[in-house]
Amino acid sequence: MEKIQSFQITDMRIAGFKSYREPTQLVFGNPTVITGGNGQGKTSIADAIAFVVTGLPFFGERGIDRLHNETQPIVSISMTFVDGGGAAHTLSRVRQKNRMTILYDGYEIRQMDLTDMFGEKDVFLSIFNPLYFIEELGEEGKNLLERHLPLITHEAVLAQLSDATRAALEHESLLSPETYLKNKRADIRELEESIIYLRGQKDLADSQGQDWSKTVEGLSARHDALTRTLEKLEAKRFDGLDTKAMEQQLVELSARYDEAARDGSPLDGEIVELERKLAARKAEQYQSPYTQAIAGANAQLTELAARFNRDKQSFQACVPGAPCPTCRRLITEEALAEVRGALEQSSRETIAAGQEQRAQLNELMENDKKAKAVFDQFQADDVAKLEQELAALKAQKTEDSPADGLRSQIQQLTIDLEYGNLNEAEYAQMRECREELRECAADLKAAQAAAEQRPEDFDGKIEAAQERIKELKKLIADVAIYVSERAKLTFSALKMNKVEISLYDVVKSTGERKDVFKFNYAGRRYDRLSLSEKIRAGMEVSELMKRLTGRNYPVFVDNMESVDDLNNVRPTGQVIMAKCVSGAPLAVRPVRPIAAAEQRAA
Repeated sequence: MEKIQSFQITDMRIAGFKSYREPTQLVFGNPTVITGGNGQGKTSIADAIAFVVTGLPFFGERGIDRLHNETQPIVSISMTFVDGGGAAHTLSRVRQKNRMTILYDGYEIRQMDLTDMFGEKDVFLSIFNPLYFIEELGEEGKNLLERHLPLITHEAVLAQLSDATRAALEHESLLSPETYLKNKRADIRELEESIIYLRGQKDLADSQGQDWSKTVEGLSARHDALTRTLEKLEAKRFDGLDTKAMEQQLVELSARYDEAARDGSPLDGEIVELERKLAARKAEQYQSPYTQAIAGANAQLTELAARFNRDKQSFQACVPGAPCPTCRRLITEEALAEVRGALEQSSRETIAAGQEQRAQLNELMENDKKAKAVFDQFQADDVAKLEQELAALKAQKTEDSPADGLRSQIQQLTIDLEYGNLNEAEYAQMRECREELRECAADLKAAQAAAEQRPEDFDGKIEAAQERIKELKKLIADVAIYVSERAKLTFSALKMNKVEISLYDVVKSTGERKDVFKFNYAGRRYDRLSLSEKIRAGMEVSELMKRLTGRNYPVFVDNMESVDDLNNVRPTGQVIMAKCVSGAPLAVRPVRPIAAAEQRAA
């Protein structure tokens, strides 16, 4: 159906509608004045015009049955109007029982066809009834306005900004500034959390660096002590001994022994075997059955110490706004005590576990010490027994052969060259000291490398994050200006004489839009206005809806007896005014007839 941009009503025929039982013919002009006492049918005319177009009465309320005349079952309304091109049309609506028939210029149409022609019912009633938009639509009126407000382009908003703000925003996507601001604030929160994390990592790295420095210091002291002990033992080992003479003597004895041993001895085999057993028994080293358990206990103690240090650092860093060391969520004032309590409980449990582990380690070391003492005793007994047996064989062989005597001298001289002035315990200490010194040197080298390792550039990363936060905050401030300017441009389309409508306010500090729906007339709240002021305000809103929708329809002003004038607004279309005159019969008087040329001009 062709859209009706504007029209003016020329006449109407009403029958069976409210107080109009018999067919009644009414003629309209521009303006039209309707007078009469209460109950004479003034408002019913407004209901009839609204009904023939929308199927609903003047205020859009449901319940069509109440529009029927009590004694006439058939409702019939026929309205003749002239459109913006000067063409005359007839729109009729008949309701008989529950069947509704709509005729347009003699052709039956549907309500949805009327919607295409005159717009949705809320648009028509907001123009036709000055009080409808404000008093009936509520939040739906806000949605209706937003649908018809002109689109403010990105370029139009940028044109209102300063050069610096425009340059900052011209390449930003601001289809939804509110979403843009929300995302940028989320970026700031993420950067702030990363700064907290980086500071924690920096403190941890500093602490670990101090720990490595202490480790290097301890290992260096241990290395020096072992070196001094080894030097002392090695100095004592050959003090006062002519090792070259002893080595020469050993060579001579070996030559004499080889010469004497060529003939051999029946006891040589037994002596060799016994010497092998004796050497093997002496060479046996204590193999602790507790080595793995002791190493595991030491590792557990190390891990518990590290855990205690972490809990201690986390407790010191536990302040409102910091991330929780367990779940990484920001700690609130309310949750602070709970988080600190959890860390204290964890520390107590770690200390208890460490004490228990230390007791187990002490017990393992004590058992190891006892086991070594038993091993040493058994070894000493076995060595003494084998030495006695070997001495007896050698004595027997010596009686039989001089080679055995030479061999004994060779063996003793070999032992003297190996042990020197050291006894067996000192010799074992020297060997153990050499092994510990080798291990200590390796540990010291690794600790020095860790202590000298260059730490990560946490300060640089923190500074970069802080700079990015500054950039984002500046961008947010610029977008807040953008939103404010866009709101000004949007509200300019709502500009009226004395009426002000606010669909949303802009929070200056954040740039966020706060939804509102407020009406003011001459600076006063709508709900505090008199009826005459509400009518005048409604007339301005009716003209606003005409301007926004591009539709110029008649306006029906009821209760004109309470209005002195309508000087605050200049109606652009047909105006129908109803005025109560006490005791007077109904009168519909067209002040000026409607001409086709006038309608075209409108």
